[in-house]
Amino acid sequence: KQWYQRRVAITAGVFRVTFSTEIEGQLTTGGLGHIKFWKMAATFTGLKLQGELGKFGRTAISDVEGYVELPDGKVLSGSEWGNMLLWDGDLIKCELTQHEKQNCHKGQLQEIFLDEGELITAGADGTVKIWDFETIDGADVLEEDAHFPMEPMSDIFVGDGVNIVSMCKTVTESNNDTNSMWLAQDASGGIWKLDISVSLTKKAPEIIQSYHAGPIRGIAPCRYTHMVASIGADGTVRVFDYLTKRNLVTKKCKSGGSCITWPGRNVDSKMATLIGGFTDGVIRIMALDHAEPEAHEDFKIVLQHAFKPHKGEVTAMIIDDEGQVLVTGSADDCTLFFFDITSNYMPIGFIQLEAEVNTMSWSNSSMISGRADDRHNVKRVLVGLRTGVVLEVECPDPGTVDSSVTYEIQPGSLINRYEFKSIRYKIEKAAHEKIKMKQEDEQQKRLDKIKEDQGEEAFLEEKKQIDEENSKQEEMTFEAPAVPNEILKIFPLGDKFYLSLGGSDAGAIYECTFKDPLADMPVPGSMRGQWVRLKGEPLRLLELETDTTVHEITLMRDDSNVMLGMGDGTIRIHKKLEGDGL
Repeated sequence: KQWYQRRVAITAGVFRVTFSTEIEGQLTTGGLGHIKFWKMAATFTGLKLQGELGKFGRTAISDVEGYVELPDGKVLSGSEWGNMLLWDGDLIKCELTQHEKQNCHKGQLQEIFLDEGELITAGADGTVKIWDFETIDGADVLEEDAHFPMEPMSDIFVGDGVNIVSMCKTVTESNNDTNSMWLAQDASGGIWKLDISVSLTKKAPEIIQSYHAGPIRGIAPCRYTHMVASIGADGTVRVFDYLTKRNLVTKKCKSGGSCITWPGRNVDSKMATLIGGFTDGVIRIMALDHAEPEAHEDFKIVLQHAFKPHKGEVTAMIIDDEGQVLVTGSADDCTLFFFDITSNYMPIGFIQLEAEVNTMSWSNSSMISGRADDRHNVKRVLVGLRTGVVLEVECPDPGTVDSSVTYEIQPGSLINRYEFKSIRYKIEKAAHEKIKMKQEDEQQKRLDKIKEDQGEEAFLEEKKQIDEENSKQEEMTFEAPAVPNEILKIFPLGDKFYLSLGGSDAGAIYECTFKDPLADMPVPGSMRGQWVRLKGEPLRLLELETDTTVHEITLMRDDSNVMLGMGDGTIRIHKKLEGDGL
């Protein structure tokens, strides 16, 4: 008989829920600081789901990640400190430890299985242990000491830094052999194949998939090969071959990664240099090299140089087309730092900005500077801030900044400043007013028709009804965001630049310029059903018909299509408009 019940297990989060395979109508839930035992009870109004919260008593309260229901109804659960708790009803019968009061696992016990008469446990310490089920099932202790010591029959150490959070048994490879192969999910970023047999010939742990543990914060493709580098919040830098779908090499760093770039041949003729930015403000210059013959991986990543220009997370990095200057920006200290790549990344200087740095790009505008016999282009950087401001900053030439006292570049490098003014709400208001004006026009035509055909009395009755209906409609308000939305991406093209933003301004690309063709003018009066662009507002809006944020904007090689990387993981290709615009 199927039954469905909805009950609140506990106010804390539930990590796992299972039905008993032996006892009908019994289930168990485990989660944040609790374990709860449920049974179906017959009442006057039908079957009801009733639960008993596990009482930890003298034992410290623990999160319960893994547990297993035993055939006789008892439950064996894990704990945060690595021991197993044997529950009889809603009370702890005993706490299982190893001899000399050593914990079964070091850290959270994540998984417990009962398989073919053996009890298997896995923990955050990267070990898998096999225990004798009969000993655990019959465990009993004196009231004075609730600890029951025993030793595992076998244990497997998977690897340093491994955190096993889930396991499942593989399909039997041969009908003649007992299958002892399991797949284990590593929270540190991997899938392992484990042979947990109690045998001298068992196979060593084998990692069959390796990946980032957590968000990927940045990717950088190599321009001339089918390889791509990625950096993750877990602090790993990885290089993938996306044709063979292989992870070629992984390097673990001390802090979380935030951005990465793979410079071209103008920086390194071998195309082997990787530059990574990290959450602690450190920039690491790394080199991709061939590994030793005995190594498990084809390549290795060697740290060549490390420096800390920022107090906190490096949020953006760019290199100029000539491969001479590296620019880094940070949201924590609101600074822009310049480095001379040709002099082994010697610092040139930094600029203190007004707000957090979100994104950067090289500006298309440049200026010829210097004497007649030494003319050169002065590079400029576009900086997008979290306050909705775009700055155009002049990139200093190496050797032109006096760093005898400080690397801070004095004011004067700021060329242009653009403060984004939201127009999305004005466009939505105008569209709403157009619909309302059309509705009012239709109502007036209907009233005129009634007055002509049915007379004044019918006209007044219908008008009263329409006024009542209109008064019930909630008046919509359209206002500019109280806090400016952050700039996610800047894409320069010609003498303009295109912005994507978050918040209420998401789902569109805005064409902007520092040189607004409009002269200063007073704000015009209200013009119902249309909006008028004011000085400083975007030149136009490229509507994408979505509320999803745009994080990447790239002009494809044919210069006729634009590729967009969206916040929901999709990639969109749009036809580029004719002319100079996007």
